[in-house]
Amino acid sequence: MLYRVISRILGKYLFYFSLILFIPLVVSLYFDFIEKSLHPKSSLAFLETIVISFALSFVFRFWGRKSRGNLHRRESIFLVVLIWLMSALVGSFPFIFSGTLTDPIDAYFETMSGFTTTGASVICPKKYDGAGREVLIHDTNVHIPHKTYSYYGTIAPIRDPNTRTIVYTGVEAVSKGVLFWRSFIQWLGGMGIVVLFLSILPNLAVGGRFLFQTEVPGPTKEALTPRIQETSSILWKLYLGMTVAEIFLLIWTNPKMPLFDVFCTTFSTLSTGGFTVRNASIAAYNNPYTDWIIIFFMIFGSVNFAYYFHLIKRKFQRVYEMDLFVFLGFIIIGAILVSLNLIGSPQVLSDGSEITYTTGQAVRYGVFQAVSAQTSTGFATANYDMWPFAPQLIMLLLMFVGGMSGSTAGGIKTSRFYILFKIVIDKIEEIFRPEKVRPLRVGQKELDNKIRSTVLVFFVIAVFFAVAATVALTLNGVDPETSISTVTCMLNNIGISFRATGPTGTFSILPPLSKIISIFLMLLGRLEFFAVLLLFIPSFWRHK
Repeated sequence: MLYRVISRILGKYLFYFSLILFIPLVVSLYFDFIEKSLHPKSSLAFLETIVISFALSFVFRFWGRKSRGNLHRRESIFLVVLIWLMSALVGSFPFIFSGTLTDPIDAYFETMSGFTTTGASVICPKKYDGAGREVLIHDTNVHIPHKTYSYYGTIAPIRDPNTRTIVYTGVEAVSKGVLFWRSFIQWLGGMGIVVLFLSILPNLAVGGRFLFQTEVPGPTKEALTPRIQETSSILWKLYLGMTVAEIFLLIWTNPKMPLFDVFCTTFSTLSTGGFTVRNASIAAYNNPYTDWIIIFFMIFGSVNFAYYFHLIKRKFQRVYEMDLFVFLGFIIIGAILVSLNLIGSPQVLSDGSEITYTTGQAVRYGVFQAVSAQTSTGFATANYDMWPFAPQLIMLLLMFVGGMSGSTAGGIKTSRFYILFKIVIDKIEEIFRPEKVRPLRVGQKELDNKIRSTVLVFFVIAVFFAVAATVALTLNGVDPETSISTVTCMLNNIGISFRATGPTGTFSILPPLSKIISIFLMLLGRLEFFAVLLLFIPSFWRHK
């Protein structure tokens, strides 16, 4: 293992990461000293984080200054995992230094949730008694009345300095700079922090291609150009262009939406992340135009970004592929089934208001939550935990399906389901026609046996960890229904869950061990198992 080469490159990465931290610092300075918001100040927290990040960069670069050689497959895999772990570590410092999240496990959970675009949050308003002392919160979900969770909140309310009345609670009481950083890291993680790294660094020779292949999700890794650095740059330019488009459309269709909210919502939408700056999530804006713009950009973020490149180059035949039709088929069928099951159903929205769904409302809220579930975004416009069980089950299944390969979405990916379906059909046909040669094709591409076996192994690993983690959380004191939905959320990098961690709940209810398991599952899901699991194989560390 070329540790000094890894150290040198990690030092370069942390240097660029330090520069990125200046963006939330500027936002913090504006709200702390220009607008003079009532929210807690966070400028010093970002300055301290920048200093630490630069110091770590110097240490790693100094240790690797005399390194020779390039990254190979083994070093590339280790470096990708290391970059994700270090990003979450350094990225958690603003939460800790600003006093937003004092528990290091909570801070690391929130940051890993951001970078992996999971969108699960431990931010929860604190509760006080009549004497002003903090007390435990006791929550009992209506679906699991035999189980009560007792835990402390994480965020103190903001009070008016004159009247001492509570002005902001929960996520709305968090420092503006930290809230911006929380959404911004989702945007960075959406396209991939390693892909961003590759687009700004000089050519890393053979190692650059392995870094790209480890970072980009999906069973096949399509390079748009012969050079990985150029491919990474194109992907990020497409990503930035779509970000600007969504910002413009949100401002145009909803002038009442604050500019700060527009940017943060856009960061979380296109990255299919799901963090919001409002306690009621997207329901806080109560604007159908906002809902539909977000729906379309959640879908745009879940489509293989290579397709946008082909459209720009007018290579329309490259877009006409089965993977796209399978993805859109799941989206359309899922949205229709959820909406149909909501018509005439009584419901409580995220803002607490009660309605009986008309056809129009069922379509608006049903389509939004179905798309939010499949694209792994995790936004909410309704308390879906109180929906009939049928649409809840459909959403749970859509969470496993996910988006397309090469997108910002999580989940297993539609291409893997299509490949699995083809493998099953071929195997069944082989029973009565063993002499027939059956090449496996996805669109115009013929996939070899290596991809077949990789897809099958992927499903086996996904099922194993889904079952094992559910058992682990249940043994750790989490009820089975909450455990199943929480594991589904973490493993597929989706911010929504059900029962105790549902739209009106919080992941603060999880015991420390369950949070650590969840952090591991987030990383597993984002790097699609193999890169992380390789580090646990002894032969990976042996010298050749």
